[in-house]
Amino acid sequence: MSLARLKALTPALIGVGALVAVLAVLATGPLAVTPAALVAALVGRGSAEAELALALRAPRLLAALMTGAGLAGAGAGFQILFRNPLVAPDLLGVSSGAGLGAALALLFGAGIFGVQGAAFIGGLAAAALALGCAGLARAVDARLALVLCGLVAGALASAGLGLVVVVAEPYSQLPAVTYWLLGSFTRATLAEALIALVPTALGAGVLLWLGFRLDVLSLGDEQARSLGLPAGRLRLLAIAAATLMTSAAVAVAGVVGWIGLLAPHAARRLVGERAGRLIPAAMATGAVLALVIDRLSTAFGPAEIPAGLLAAAVGAPAFLWLFVVSSRRRP
Repeated sequence: MSLARLKALTPALIGVGALVAVLAVLATGPLAVTPAALVAALVGRGSAEAELALALRAPRLLAALMTGAGLAGAGAGFQILFRNPLVAPDLLGVSSGAGLGAALALLFGAGIFGVQGAAFIGGLAAAALALGCAGLARAVDARLALVLCGLVAGALASAGLGLVVVVAEPYSQLPAVTYWLLGSFTRATLAEALIALVPTALGAGVLLWLGFRLDVLSLGDEQARSLGLPAGRLRLLAIAAATLMTSAAVAVAGVVGWIGLLAPHAARRLVGERAGRLIPAAMATGAVLALVIDRLSTAFGPAEIPAGLLAAAVGAPAFLWLFVVSSRRRP
């Protein structure tokens, strides 16, 4: 099999690996479900214990898969678009904006759907602020202006979040806000995960449809226009899709960092730079990474470790290792 053929099949192979990881997670732990019992439960012929275990664990698994895939896909899209492997899904302040929206909802006593809706709106609002600021600037380098405006939007959202923490009631509201910001897959219900799956799938579909157009956009606007592509509109569409995926992930799981930065790097070493291969491979890699983090969060005792903390603890050293290895291999 040729190297090009192998790279083309790599995203599918990683997807199979994600499925194996799901089965491994279900087959371990206090509510273990064997693959045979899982299949029986899915068709309505399983035991009561298997159906109960599936009902309790399926929402969490779906939330982890969706969050990992969404953050990794958005990170890969941003990295291609901005020609910068250090770009993360929070480039436009989306995670901070979503965190502010969720914190405000918790402050006013909203339910879980209200918190998710507010987080989603907050993330989109931060991205809209960054895009509006970059549009008003009319800088020569549009990408640099967008990055700087994204930093401003993220800083403003972080300031608002700090104010919410200050005014929150310390015995009820503050713990809820803090726990949500640390990130977790535990609180997601099946309905919430399925609802958030819609914008994630929509954003991923748009990025995959853009495909080679993202590769052309990464070369610069002049190159895109020379090939007859509307650079500005395509860039805006790609940013909107990646922002949609990031907001949906943060709305379900809270702030879980590093997945959107690490997974595209790992996938890039396997499939290369082409968007049509990198984005699906990154999404599959991110899903596996999120499953690993979710499994580790309950592996050290009865108290669950927040997914955001584990993502940083696992992602930062792994990213450093990938960076060092990649740097040594360059001529």
